[in-house]
Amino acid sequence: MKTLLHALLPITLIVSSQLSANSEKLSPYEYIGYKQQKVDAQIGTFTVPENRNNPNSRQLTLTYVKFPTTSKTPGKPIVYLSGGPGGSATGTAKRSRFELFMKLRAASDVILFDQRGTGLSNDLKSCQSSAIDLKVPSNEKKLIEKTLSDVKKCVVQWQSQNIDLDGYNTKQNAADLVDLTKALNTDKINLWGISYGSHLAFAAAKYHPEIINQMALASIEGLDHTIKQPARVQALIEKISLMLKANPKTKDKYPHFIADLAHVLQHLEKSPKIVNTQDFRTKKSLVVGIGKVDMQFALSFIFLTDPQYLMQLPRIITDMKNNQFAEIASYIAYMRGMSAEHTLMSLAMDAASGISKQRWSQVQQQAKTALVGRTTNFPFPDINAVMPVTDLGDDFRQALHSDIPTLFVSGTLDGRTLYQSQVELAANFSNANMITVEGGGHNIFMAHPDISERILEFFNGQKVQSHTITLDPIKFQ
Repeated sequence: MKTLLHALLPITLIVSSQLSANSEKLSPYEYIGYKQQKVDAQIGTFTVPENRNNPNSRQLTLTYVKFPTTSKTPGKPIVYLSGGPGGSATGTAKRSRFELFMKLRAASDVILFDQRGTGLSNDLKSCQSSAIDLKVPSNEKKLIEKTLSDVKKCVVQWQSQNIDLDGYNTKQNAADLVDLTKALNTDKINLWGISYGSHLAFAAAKYHPEIINQMALASIEGLDHTIKQPARVQALIEKISLMLKANPKTKDKYPHFIADLAHVLQHLEKSPKIVNTQDFRTKKSLVVGIGKVDMQFALSFIFLTDPQYLMQLPRIITDMKNNQFAEIASYIAYMRGMSAEHTLMSLAMDAASGISKQRWSQVQQQAKTALVGRTTNFPFPDINAVMPVTDLGDDFRQALHSDIPTLFVSGTLDGRTLYQSQVELAANFSNANMITVEGGGHNIFMAHPDISERILEFFNGQKVQSHTITLDPIKFQ
């Protein structure tokens, strides 16, 4: 990993035993769901240092919303940890997982905790990227250079606002959970999270196990898994190819899935396209440039995440092979629009979690032959060189071994936190069980109704054994 801009002392988080006095009384709060459902909730705040290692650090006000339990004999509060990093718990509950938040009230109070720098706990201004010309196909080297330049400018903006960037790492985030526990006036909490939320839960279990009662974690990301292995993504692509060959409806339609994908990527590398298309949301006419790396990004961040996108992939590859690029161009325009700004919390958390030298060597070698290259992890770890945050170190990234009662939920077609990696992480938990969702992707909680039932049983103190839930086969277009 490249040398960081600032050499700081190793982080040792000191949590004040008096921080519970910095919490405020809960106030009534009307929470409105994604279908305008109204919930009589409560809202609370507590304060923490932005950087516990800096005695002159400013104070942050962190906010949570409580959905009161419907149980007469509730368990410990269930604290939801969003993914990202950068996701908001209060925002997540407004979408399709709303029903699951409501369901879990039957076990205990459900706490929507907005982590530092997110949602209702965010006082940080995002930073605009330099202008993107949609008509120009992306080039990996130039894109990295542009991103580094943009992040440098963002760092100057954030530092000018007296923000201590070194306060935005997962160890600080985990220490916030200790203070949340005090604010909730309880000795222990249950953790429920997904993706980066599991990364945060792992850190809490490593450094503050005394506050954790149980954990239900999905699409898990280990402490040294911020940077994913391209070979695991390649293995998923090969699995998809076998699925297509085994399906009577697709074996003749898409007989050369991997070869066709490789052909399209090679063609785009040699001859990038400039395509007329439409914004699939507004129907506005667009002209979009498409290069090899644009298609690799589309694979990594859209088509290999969840089955509803994967089902389109073989057809879209065939379309591109036949020189039809309008549909993929609309997706690429959408992705580029999503990269129009940078948020401090998202960048700093992943930069600080970093990657061990051994794993980085593996990633670089695997990227040479994987069809997605290094795009699964972009823009990391490249931007670590311009983000003045302390790397949390190999001690932080050392594999977590725990006896905390834990229920894992993992999809076999998850292209973001790869299934085999999740299985390996779960093996280090001596008191854990795993629900394997055959055919499930990254956003797994609502993939099948049995998943929410098992999570509720788990938080109600019932034993949930390891088992497999098999989803309906993907209906490839």
